[in-house]
Amino acid sequence: MKLRILLLTALFPAMASGHDLWIERNGPLHSLLYGHERSAHEGSKRLEYKPENVQQARCFDPTGQEIRVELGKQYPVTLKGDCAVSWFLLSSGYWSKTPYGTKNLPKTEAGAVMDSWRSVEAIKRIDRWGAAQARPMTQALELVPTNNPLSLKTGDKLRLRAFYQGKPAANVTVAYFGKPRGVSGADGAVNIRLSETGFQLIQASLETPLDDGKADKTIHSSAMQFELP
Repeated sequence: MKLRILLLTALFPAMASGHDLWIERNGPLHSLLYGHERSAHEGSKRLEYKPENVQQARCFDPTGQEIRVELGKQYPVTLKGDCAVSWFLLSSGYWSKTPYGTKNLPKTEAGAVMDSWRSVEAIKRIDRWGAAQARPMTQALELVPTNNPLSLKTGDKLRLRAFYQGKPAANVTVAYFGKPRGVSGADGAVNIRLSETGFQLIQASLETPLDDGKADKTIHSSAMQFELP
């Protein structure tokens, strides 16, 4: 079991960093946050990101229909609306690993490069459930519950499917609070046993090839959050 967890962690380097995305809600205001506050890792509880990195902010009603909302474009980026599901997509751009450290640059500008990637991250918060939410709502990497996660309790299994570009995605590494718990099958399915009360954070990662000359691959990260009573 220990070897399996180590292998899963190697597949999902973001898990080891302890940096999380999450959405904080205050009434109709949904704020996108980033840092260590939701993990056990040491470091700043909240880290500032560039607001221009946020590419999409969307709000859905329980039927899966998108709702027009008021968008705040300063840090932290916010959306304001009566969302059953709120969702953000952001990208910090290209990254290159070099002998002198990791640089936020494409490999064409970073010098001696050992590895390079483009980072794409998404976060989904579920506050109310509707049957439409058992299907993907975006084209990004997305974790989709097969039934209402808000009805579960500690010790229950959360049954999920991973989707990418609207289709089931295999070999997606899935974690619970940053700790790898499994890899999705051919149908995208994976199960997570819930061991915490209150705030829940499920994370996923998928690598896809990239041939734009600026990086070798895209690392897609996606998280889903909700709360148990």
